[in-house]
Amino acid sequence: MKLGLLALAIVGLVKAAPAPPSAASFYVKHIPDLNPQHTDDHPLHVYAGHLPSDPKPPSAEHSKDVQAHLYFVYTKARRTADRERVIFWFNGGPGCSSFDGLMMEVGPWRVDGKGGLKLIENGWEEYTHVVYVDQPPGTGFSYTSTDKYLHELDEAASHVVQFMKNFYAVFPELEEMDTYLSGESFAGQYIPYIADALLKTSSPSSPLRGIAIGNGWIDGRNQYPAYVDFAVDKGLIKRDSKEFGNIQKTMDKCWKALNSTKSHVNIGDCETVMNSVTDALITSVNGKKMCLNVYDIRLSDEYPACGMNWPPDLKDVYTYLRRKDVTSALHATAKAEAWTECRGSVGQAFYTKTSPSSVTLLPGLLERGVRILLFSGDQDYICNYLGTERLIADLSWSGGKGMGNVTSAGWSVNGTEAGWWQESRNLTYVKVAGASHMVPYDVPLAAHDMILRFMEVDFAKLSGGSATLVSSKVGDEVKPISAGLEPGKNATDEGTDKGKTNTEQDKAMWEAYYNAGSAALILVIILVFIGLFLFWRSRRSAKLGRVNLPTEQDQEERIPLSTNVGAAVSRDDFGQDRDRRGESEPIFDVGDDSGSEDGDKRRR
Repeated sequence: MKLGLLALAIVGLVKAAPAPPSAASFYVKHIPDLNPQHTDDHPLHVYAGHLPSDPKPPSAEHSKDVQAHLYFVYTKARRTADRERVIFWFNGGPGCSSFDGLMMEVGPWRVDGKGGLKLIENGWEEYTHVVYVDQPPGTGFSYTSTDKYLHELDEAASHVVQFMKNFYAVFPELEEMDTYLSGESFAGQYIPYIADALLKTSSPSSPLRGIAIGNGWIDGRNQYPAYVDFAVDKGLIKRDSKEFGNIQKTMDKCWKALNSTKSHVNIGDCETVMNSVTDALITSVNGKKMCLNVYDIRLSDEYPACGMNWPPDLKDVYTYLRRKDVTSALHATAKAEAWTECRGSVGQAFYTKTSPSSVTLLPGLLERGVRILLFSGDQDYICNYLGTERLIADLSWSGGKGMGNVTSAGWSVNGTEAGWWQESRNLTYVKVAGASHMVPYDVPLAAHDMILRFMEVDFAKLSGGSATLVSSKVGDEVKPISAGLEPGKNATDEGTDKGKTNTEQDKAMWEAYYNAGSAALILVIILVFIGLFLFWRSRRSAKLGRVNLPTEQDQEERIPLSTNVGAAVSRDDFGQDRDRRGESEPIFDVGDDSGSEDGDKRRR
């Protein structure tokens, strides 16, 4: 009897505590049409797939419902630095995929204009592990049922924290590394909430060192009025013009709303201020209505897109990420819907009616030792630098207000002006010269130098690479560069990365074998116990009669890396705006998703 109970206990234990999936199951063996696939000395290693994110386990009656899963792409650092670091990257929206960051900003490759990808220098993975996350659920390749789209910032943060717990279960070596959160635009709301949630939990235990937000939407109270003043300062609108009078009427209505509401993320009566400016700037060119590109004031776009067709790489990104061989290679087939840059239904559901604006969290983060970098491309309009500078000036923390008496220092990269740098009491502000809403898209070299400086990387200890060959200077502080070395080589390079070209793939392969072997061993042990028990029972049955054992079905949820969830839907062509008009029908016919994908709500 004891032997039988022991066998049942072992089986129950295996059922109750399924092991996390192996890292090998997420390894991307081949990236279609990437040229070259890797460099011989410093190969690119990528992991991708889905992990559960719902912090509330489903009840028994809902155990078979679709559970929220976030999608990630993890690019391992290609070179060694003074110590290992990991960055989690988030794009904005809400509802916009972090493939924007991966494919057009800080990732290791770009579209080549020929249907494929080209490997580039200055990707942030050169010295740092980078994890790109599609969130909240429903964004990009992430999924959930449509009646479970999130509504508030604390909900989104809790999903990311749960995702990180599951991510570290698969990649435990990353959990104790210096951790940074970075992103842009509406991620200026996400990131402070995620940082605050991480500081309030003991699991995961990752040491949060800093957050970096580019052209972030952080504080509407200061950023809405900046739409008017920025337009005037840049000479887009003249104060004595009829157009300015119309804009001012819209702004007056916004001011009334600002003075009568708390610090909300979005204020309805203020959302029309930017449109009133762009409408005043409409012109006709060759019979087409043209307007200001709100992401880069140096450019124009067809009305009413006004920047939604930008950047030009976007169409090729769509084409690439909708290829079946690409989604298969990236373990992204669990979601049957075609990839879309910004999913309007997710953004419409994320109305943040009760969420205080993230600016309210910044003082507490700074005072708890989290370093913050706010950087702004000086050619962006939708989240312009003037609004960022005003919100900083309005902040009070650590016994002071704003940046105090600290002045800006000039910042140059390779002898060219890169911008202006300012630091005070854990806060760094960088105004980036010649950059749009997507700073790394325009100035990748400067953006890479900026993030390495912010993370306080010891440049003298870098194992070769692009940063060792780039000179930069902030004020009188000059970054050391390698001298007398071949490009990509450094004194610490010997013995560090050699022979690693195939090591990661071999490791993944052997891990798969090991896990399979371990599973087989456990199965053998269980079968032995069951066999012994059945033998004992058969001997006993001759005297006492047969006893039937109850059985249970294994209800372990499988992480869907290669099977479609829900019915397949048609793939729409590249749309004309950021909300991708004509988006395919919801993959999960659960709940009401009647909100239109149309409209001119812009991606922040």
